[in-house]
Amino acid sequence: MKRVYPSLLAVCICMTAIAPGASFGQCTCSGGVPATPVVNTFSLPVTSSSSANLTFPQLNPSVGDLACITFDYKISAQSVTGVRNLAPSTALLPTDNAQYSPTGRLEYQFDLLTSAIISGPGLNITKPYHTTYGPDSLGAYGQPDDTITYGPDNVLNGITGTKNFGGNSAYLGTGNINLSYSISGGLSTIEGGLNFSQKIQTSYWGDFSLTYYWCPAAPLAISIKNFTAIHYANSILLQWITDNEQNNSNYEIQISTDGKNFTPLGQAESDPATTGSAAKYQYQYNLDQADMGKYWFRIKETNAAGKISYSAVLMVRPGGSGDEPISYQTYPNPATNSLFFQFDTNQTGRYMLELVNTAGQIVLQKAVTLTGTSQIRLDLSPHPPRGLYYLRTQDLTHGLHYTTKVLIK
Repeated sequence: MKRVYPSLLAVCICMTAIAPGASFGQCTCSGGVPATPVVNTFSLPVTSSSSANLTFPQLNPSVGDLACITFDYKISAQSVTGVRNLAPSTALLPTDNAQYSPTGRLEYQFDLLTSAIISGPGLNITKPYHTTYGPDSLGAYGQPDDTITYGPDNVLNGITGTKNFGGNSAYLGTGNINLSYSISGGLSTIEGGLNFSQKIQTSYWGDFSLTYYWCPAAPLAISIKNFTAIHYANSILLQWITDNEQNNSNYEIQISTDGKNFTPLGQAESDPATTGSAAKYQYQYNLDQADMGKYWFRIKETNAAGKISYSAVLMVRPGGSGDEPISYQTYPNPATNSLFFQFDTNQTGRYMLELVNTAGQIVLQKAVTLTGTSQIRLDLSPHPPRGLYYLRTQDLTHGLHYTTKVLIK
């Protein structure tokens, strides 16, 4: 693996990238380092309510990042259907489009369609059930045989399933999340007309589990500043600055083609001569002519004590113009007293910063105007409660939006 060595800020050392080495996975739900599961269960007793809440605890965001969620279910339902003929006569006319019983009376045939529906943020499950009743001959309205009952029928008999979906901020917090479970449907006639009344009573129950898969929050390397990735001709130039350079620090340049799984490209080691000062690093990744997809880059920093942290992840499209702002970063993360939002290049325009909690409420807000600068500072005053937040940055001049997840200590 090739190496890059730092210099004082006034000097840059450039190196060409080599082919990626063996890949390793980030903490994910499929492939790579497996995420840690947290399983929550809920058992719904028999109910005939129009809908029921499935209550689960949220995932405390302080444990890490929510990678994905799995919802498992086993549901059952039983229905009893009652029908009453409202027609004053059961005599058939020659034009009736209906079946004839041996007695020549009008016969009803019914179609029952029901659906079990489970819904919540990022979740929508529908399990239908269909059956046909009849044909059955009913007496005229008011006669002893004007009514018939079907069931009880197991319209859902221990139906099981699994639904996987991505991490959703609604499931983060220290309270509860409610999913909705209901049964809907109705009865219609295939034969016999519309002169009837119906009563359907359904009882339902089930067992459910909601599994959170979380990954430890990747600490952001606060010593790495101005990390940029710029596409020039047939290469991508990576540059970053470290302030207050520490001796025996190691910087590994990493690349990804999916934004999740990264491979090492090269390494940069600190130079004792730059300790305590700012050092600038430069790395050139040469593109193949067939490279027209997206690429993600980041820097993995390992200090002398073995602590690992990462830069912001930058995305480059070789098919793009190459001169647009590539990415941005928010640091420090976790934050204590203030947050910095920084573009890779200088910007000009009006911006609005909003710190938003997981309930969607704006906790702090700041409006600024940038004139050829790249950094915005947001003081955490008054200090919000500890927990997970989203820093939402709006470029009011150009109609762009940027959102970053941050942890406030």
